Amino acid sequence: MFGKKPKKDAVQTPPEKTRAEYTLEYVQIEINRLVKEIDSVHSNSFNEADTCNRLILPFFHAFGWDPYSTFWKSQFAINGTRRHVDYAFSTNGYGWTLIEAKRLNFKNIDKNKNFIRQIASYFNADPHAHLIILTNGEEYCFYSYGETAEVSTTPFIKFNLCDIDVTGNATFLRHLFRNGYNIGDWPKYAEMSRALAEIKHSLRKAPESLTKQHLIEKSFALLYPEYQEPERKEIVGFFNSFT
Repeated sequence: MFGKKPKKDAVQTPPEKTRAEYTLEYVQIEINRLVKEIDSVHSNSFNEADTCNRLILPFFHAFGWDPYSTFWKSQFAINGTRRHVDYAFSTNGYGWTLIEAKRLNFKNIDKNKNFIRQIASYFNADPHAHLIILTNGEEYCFYSYGETAEVSTTPFIKFNLCDIDVTGNATFLRHLFRNGYNIGDWPKYAEMSRALAEIKHSLRKAPESLTKQHLIEKSFALLYPEYQEPERKEIVGFFNSFT
């Protein structure tokens, strides 16, 4: 069902660490290293295999995802089709996170219509795909479905590895660690992201005398009353950092 895994010596991953050692501090060190890697090469010299082995796999390894473990699959077969996505990982063997890799020299990948159609086709074919990450090793775009079970053509989270603030985005980044990973969180966050986007759009002409951030948080509270104020602020901040 699965393709061959890459040769171990092809993947540039740091020495194996214990689960407790995978921390945001370690993630910051690895991101700094990967940014230097991106800055040191001409993107046209990176094919897709280079991008995967030197950028994408080391990024996820920093969060505890071992490409040689039972949690991780390479060339994952999309349910009921002959198509394969580059990588997939799961902690329960049921809900999958898919990773679609592109070469580093592909830029603005979320604007590429062919890539978006590819992402949509994966969701339509595989009901166990809860999150798809489209990446060229520098840009990371997250797609999921919400309560409508429809996938937006706009990523609900997008960041550039060269610009991301690990401390400022700690709430988001903690959700990527293998230890405690919850695939069921992502459709919920996708729905929240869309709700917040609609709130911001409706408030775009609000008087300057009003504090828009306060109105956004109040509107969010009406939509999601199950969250207490500290958690609401954290969630709103979580998405604000990407918009």
